[in-house]
Amino acid sequence: MRTNLNVALQAGALLAFVALRFTAPGWFLIILIMTLVGPALLTVPTVLSLTVIRRRVLTPAVTAPFLACAGFLLAGGLLMPDFGDSEDSERAPLSVLLESAGLSAGPTEPLYVLGSLALLGWSVSLVWLGVALALDARRTHRVAGPPHPAWVRPID
Repeated sequence: MRTNLNVALQAGALLAFVALRFTAPGWFLIILIMTLVGPALLTVPTVLSLTVIRRRVLTPAVTAPFLACAGFLLAGGLLMPDFGDSEDSERAPLSVLLESAGLSAGPTEPLYVLGSLALLGWSVSLVWLGVALALDARRTHRVAGPPHPAWVRPID
């Protein structure tokens, strides 16, 4: 995958996540915004995609975790219900979007399970991304070879 496409994918996934979370605001969104850890963690794949932009092309071993991070972030943003002060205020962005289209939203309990799995998948793919980038950097780091004979002065 080209690195500029990866940056666009990561930034687009982050912006889509934020937009989806604002469709069903609640305490989860407020807690996420008020803590610095939440927004900082969400930007890690985007920042890492900017650090590898000089490579021009990513290897498949690095592309896969980047794609997983973006996919799980979108899935978590779409499926994880948010909660409010009343019992009927538990709504997921998917439910809000379905109701605005005139379709039945269904229960939110399965969405909690799927959203939690997406959060777990995003966390695992974030660790996978860190390991893949570390291994790729180690693989691409070349050890200096012996000097060219023309540069070495003979010992008298």
